[in-house]
Amino acid sequence: MNAGAEFRESARTDFRSSVRVVKQRVAGGELQPAEDDFLAIEDPLEMRLIHGPTGARRESPLALTMRTPGHDPELIAGFLFAERIIQCAQDIDGVCYNEPTDCEAPTCATITLREGLAFSPDTFERSFTMTSSCGVCGKTSGQGLALPRSLKLHDHTVLDASLIHELPARMQTAQQTFQQTGGLHAAALFTSGGELLVVREDIGRHNALDKAVGSCLLDGRLPAAGLVLCVSGRMSYEILQKALVARIP
Repeated sequence: MNAGAEFRESARTDFRSSVRVVKQRVAGGELQPAEDDFLAIEDPLEMRLIHGPTGARRESPLALTMRTPGHDPELIAGFLFAERIIQCAQDIDGVCYNEPTDCEAPTCATITLREGLAFSPDTFERSFTMTSSCGVCGKTSGQGLALPRSLKLHDHTVLDASLIHELPARMQTAQQTFQQTGGLHAAALFTSGGELLVVREDIGRHNALDKAVGSCLLDGRLPAAGLVLCVSGRMSYEILQKALVARIP
């Protein structure tokens, strides 16, 4: 079994991503009959790292993010890769989740980095929770947002203009939870010819991209030369930063 497959199998995947609720409307002062509806779930996931040399391993808090349950191993792998803590799936020795209850997803993941991998918690500091709307929340300085100039992309992929307009609809047809709830972000990776390779959903657009990038990382498809990224939200700083690290042109 390869590292990506083993990492994926470290967590259950049958946790619900939406919840049924009762919806009532008031129109013209009149209460309308109640209807069933579905809302996307937003749950916390704390990530902790076990790192350090043999005989001096230590555990450090890393981040607390609000996410929609589902594809947690890919979310973790994509986040660690985007933050340049890991370079490949083999940099993760394993992950341990706290025991979930019933259909509720885990709220804590303890990730063991491979021995010899350099990581300093002092250089990765977040002072509070990352919300589902902001992937840079919790950074304590502007220096933490900087990327080396060596990451500059040189990619000559050419796209047909008509294809660009078709990608959002192609992505949406693969969004199962969005079709149920009507309110969920997505990130999708396509070939330059429009073939859908992976689509992932989350209440946070940066989480959705971490899941998509994490999927490619665990499948050995990074760097993502020649691929096309389509997201459902705005192209904010952290989205472009994550795409640059993954080498998505």
